[in-house]
Amino acid sequence: MEKKPDFKAMSAKTKISYIWDYYRWHIIAAIGAAAFIVSVIVHFVTYKEPILNIIMINCANPYGANSGFDAFLAEEGYENDPSLIALASNLYFSDDSSPLSSMQAYQALSAMITAGGQDLFFGTGEIFNAYADQGAFADLSALLPEELLDTYADSLIYSTDDGTTEAYPCAIEISDNKWLSENNYYYDTCRFGILAGYAHPDTAVQFVEFLLADSSASR
Repeated sequence: MEKKPDFKAMSAKTKISYIWDYYRWHIIAAIGAAAFIVSVIVHFVTYKEPILNIIMINCANPYGANSGFDAFLAEEGYENDPSLIALASNLYFSDDSSPLSSMQAYQALSAMITAGGQDLFFGTGEIFNAYADQGAFADLSALLPEELLDTYADSLIYSTDDGTTEAYPCAIEISDNKWLSENNYYYDTCRFGILAGYAHPDTAVQFVEFLLADSSASR
């Protein structure tokens, strides 16, 4: 039987070496657990509820930072904090590819929209049109100023909720928008709407007005 070392008789250096040799994994695990607990505490202490939740599919820069919203936050008098905007911009759908090749993206998008709480949806392609046709978007005539809708009358996208309601404006198509192109979100034409499950309608309308202040209508 191995003789147990006399810990008290060891020098300080030897004690440190002994503890590390025999308890290194316990120490590493304890440090990891402590770091995790601290990170969770910091997250909840510093967490700020987003004022706007945005989905951008087929974004030109799928990992673009939401710092592009700094100008909007400043103009509307919000704190200059990018975390106030929750941006999901890494979902890409090709009209030429099989749905199976993008199954995870489809599932993620469906989950976000079904769960509700998302405010704005930007995109291109058939996947955007499909959600518009199915009634995923709110009636813009009930949210946006009439004069703004009149300005973009030729660019409005209409939905009938798959034929269950009268046609209503659910999205707008825009081209060559300075803000979108400067922040590498969309360079040419895209469509956007306010989702029916919105969480922040007033802020969503503020952002739409900010966005359309420098945009070209397109159909």
